[in-house]
Amino acid sequence: MDRRKFFLLTYGCQMNKLDSELIASRMIQAGFEETEREEEAQVLLLNTCSIRESAEDRVWGRIGAMKARKKKDPEVIIGVLGCMAQEHKVFLRTRMPHIDVVCGTREFGRIDALVRESIETRKGVIATGEGGNGDLVQRELSCRPMRAQAFVNIIRGCNMPCTYCIVPATRGPEVSRPVDAIREEVERLVADGVTEVTLLGQTVNAYGHDLERGTDLALLLRELHQIPALRRISFVTSHPSFLTPRLMEAMAALPRVSRYFHLPAQSGSNQVLKAMKRGYTRERYLARIRDLKGLIPEMEFACDFIAGFPGETEEDHRQSLSLIEEVGFSQSFVFKYSPRKGTVSADYLRDDVPEEVKARRNQELLQTQERVSLARNRAQVGEVREILVEGPSKTRKDRYTGRTARNRIVHFANEDPNLVGRYVPVRIVEAQAHSLIGVLQEETRTVLEGDGVLAGKGRAEGASQ
Repeated sequence: MDRRKFFLLTYGCQMNKLDSELIASRMIQAGFEETEREEEAQVLLLNTCSIRESAEDRVWGRIGAMKARKKKDPEVIIGVLGCMAQEHKVFLRTRMPHIDVVCGTREFGRIDALVRESIETRKGVIATGEGGNGDLVQRELSCRPMRAQAFVNIIRGCNMPCTYCIVPATRGPEVSRPVDAIREEVERLVADGVTEVTLLGQTVNAYGHDLERGTDLALLLRELHQIPALRRISFVTSHPSFLTPRLMEAMAALPRVSRYFHLPAQSGSNQVLKAMKRGYTRERYLARIRDLKGLIPEMEFACDFIAGFPGETEEDHRQSLSLIEEVGFSQSFVFKYSPRKGTVSADYLRDDVPEEVKARRNQELLQTQERVSLARNRAQVGEVREILVEGPSKTRKDRYTGRTARNRIVHFANEDPNLVGRYVPVRIVEAQAHSLIGVLQEETRTVLEGDGVLAGKGRAEGASQ
């Protein structure tokens, strides 16, 4: 059997990270061997992102650098996969002949065959159609970075008309996976030690509209909640238009569903939301927030904002700033607008906000969110939170990092690697804008009562089994 080594580099979102796990699964099943050292690999694969210009620029630079490796070793196979492969397929093969394999977003389920074809024929291969759905790959359980956590795709593609977004062009129309297939995958993961799953989709709460009548995200959550060893269930990314009463009721009824909800607004201004074709108003967005808080008072919200969308005025910008304050988001992801070729906003709207204004607005949104986040985090000081330990801190060797059921990052002093993947109680002693500092509590003295209270220790987020 050919044991060529492959190196896989991933750019972009959580969906891309999951796709890379499936790509690696398919390559391993076909007899290839994964390596983390690029210089020793005979197959170099880049799973790419084109959602923003800055992400593409990084990939272009890496592709260009690989030309020297190809010149030095003509036998090496270089593959570009994912969104940039889908969007720039012709350019990649005609202007960058050192690229051997161009594999689109729905073809990576047969990446091994494409690589083999290029090896055998010594010719370039392009596959950007609909023929190789990656969700048909039987994932290798070892191909995930965290033993206790896993991403699971439930819907691919996007049907939304947002004028700034390239995803519908690169990912195609929405296609939902059957409930039984998702449950079977989650059960396999749980049997291998997973206790937390994150369900993924470009518009995840649109799940099920193309399946049997009555199938939706609410039904899927109820189905997965029946798996006893599954302690946490979350899902991203949601669209306000699909936050239905049925979904909210399911979230409220199922205690293991995350109390952290990522609901991008993109802007707080009705004028900008209309230009973006988001399909809702500021007032409707806030009503959805109020409805969900009414059912789940402890729910935490996260948001996305675009700074400097075409036509955005200072008043529009102030509306976004005020939305952060009014909702009290625990977290916001803020990006400067950059036109993406092939989107409505790039083709038909004038990019009329100067770059220096975009940069200032971007910083003001981040600063406002940082102030709100710090205040919310300070309210946690003195409380005890149950966290899932993810591993050593990236900045301090004497600390480990975990997350609460509401997705708050907690750092705590620890030198015991056996805690990774376990749920432990931590008392919060310090708050920062983006994380909390805590002290590990003795588990043997901790009793979790029915409503999530740690007896004698404060209040815990989430439920324990």
